[in-house]
Amino acid sequence: MWTQDGWEMIKMAVEQQTQSRKLQCGNCQAENNIPPFASVVTCEYCGTPNELQTGKTFQNHHMLQVYFSGSLLQELIPEYLSKYVGVPTDFADKAVFTEFELRMMPFWMFKFHGHTDYQGLGKYCPGGHSQMWSRSIDIQTRPERGSIDLDQTCLIFGYGEKHKEIRDEKIPVGAKEAFDMSAVRAEGGKIYDTEIGYQDAFRMAEDQVKARHSQLIYREIFKIDGMNQNINMKEVSYLHVPFYRVVYNYGNWKGEALVDAARGKVLRAEYPVSRSHRFWGLAFIIAAIGIIGGAIYLALQQPLWQIAGIAAAVIFAGLLIFGIKETLTKKKVAAE
Repeated sequence: MWTQDGWEMIKMAVEQQTQSRKLQCGNCQAENNIPPFASVVTCEYCGTPNELQTGKTFQNHHMLQVYFSGSLLQELIPEYLSKYVGVPTDFADKAVFTEFELRMMPFWMFKFHGHTDYQGLGKYCPGGHSQMWSRSIDIQTRPERGSIDLDQTCLIFGYGEKHKEIRDEKIPVGAKEAFDMSAVRAEGGKIYDTEIGYQDAFRMAEDQVKARHSQLIYREIFKIDGMNQNINMKEVSYLHVPFYRVVYNYGNWKGEALVDAARGKVLRAEYPVSRSHRFWGLAFIIAAIGIIGGAIYLALQQPLWQIAGIAAAVIFAGLLIFGIKETLTKKKVAAE
């Protein structure tokens, strides 16, 4: 049994923990809640990013504008799903959209200029050829040197394992604008902040630049004996990109989609499987059972057709599995 003093101690510990998860904005001094695992907290009042590890604020904060929302999403999602087999023909007319959740997802954007001087061994074919035709090609090596001079933009998504469908998206960073908290509020958006801090993101981006330089060097030579590399960061920005999570109903069925609200690209969307499509799945089952039965009978009764019968039974067993899967599946996911 817990005593009154014990409960009071627990209550005080919980209150202290709650209080420790608060942050005072370095720009406007407003108090903000700190989400679990966050490395940066964007002030919900002025929109300034605050890094927890250093206590510094980032002034170079950008966003992409929302160009697809509301009625546009209600047209976009059915149009996207119309190209998939099994979607009900009346989905566009009967789908009811119930939730539109705008998520401002975090990215680190780095712009680098890198210069690498390298030397090593390359391969070449000598200019002279023998008079007689030969299948062999005389490939020799020689010392080579050169340089790589490259501007590169790197995007680091703010989450490691979560929201994987967003991580590799091609973000049009050239369309970025200064972050506007009032514009996010007008769309009813929720700000998601990065779990990856600036220093870790910088190292990841720098590794991308080095890997790109190495890739280009190995196009010219096959062995690197030495190189001198100089990578300078020209710009860094904390970037929020809008994505809509949309929930919709089709009768008693419920599904959701994820849409890039800046470009109007559907990343993934669930859809119900029509009854007619499941009927064809049942037809496949019946046909496969009949053919498998006939193939087994043929293999048993006609020794000369034994191998062909067994092969047919195995092939149509796959058709049977496909038919069962299509008949039982009531929801599928369309994704690029």
